[in-house]
Order: sequence, then C-alpha cells, then structure tokens
Amino acid sequence: MDDKMRIPHGETQRQTERRQKEAAHVRAEYEKKRETARAEYKALVDSGKVRPPTGMEKRLKIAQGRSENPAVQAARRVLTRRGIDWRTGKAL
Repeated sequence: MDDKMRIPHGETQRQTERRQKEAAHVRAEYEKKRETARAEYKALVDSGKVRPPTGMEKRLKIAQGRSENPAVQAARRVLTRRGIDWRTGKAL
C-alpha cells in the first residue's frame, strides 16, 4: 500500500502508523465479509438450493472474456477440442 501513495511533504511517523492501522482494519473487515459470503454459499450448496457450476460451465464463462487473455484463449481451445462452440455452448 505504501508504494501507491505520493505525499508531497512526507508524513510523520504517527500519521504513517495511523494510516497503516486503518488499512489493516479495512482489510480485516473485507476478509470477514468474504468469509461470511463463502460460508453462506457453502450452506446454500449443502442445502441443495444452489448448484455449483460444472467444469464445462466454468470454461464457457471464461471463454466469453477478452480474446487477448491467455486463460480465455486456453478455455476456447479446450472447448473446441471437446467439440463445443464457445459462443453458444452447443455442440459443433
């Protein structure tokens, strides 16, 4: 985080510690929210209300991305090899 900031006249040690403490607090809050969301999703999957995506569904979603992305290119190649059109998701 420190390398992203430009402070024209510098800052005191106390200001630096306060900023880092606030950043740590924000990171901890964000991690709590993510963990809560993960637990909620797992509970929904366990109860049967939500079905996790299959590998093919994941590949189709990835293949819809930007064509210069290597992961997108790889997903498209895999789908083509398996005889699936990456644009529609149907057999070729």
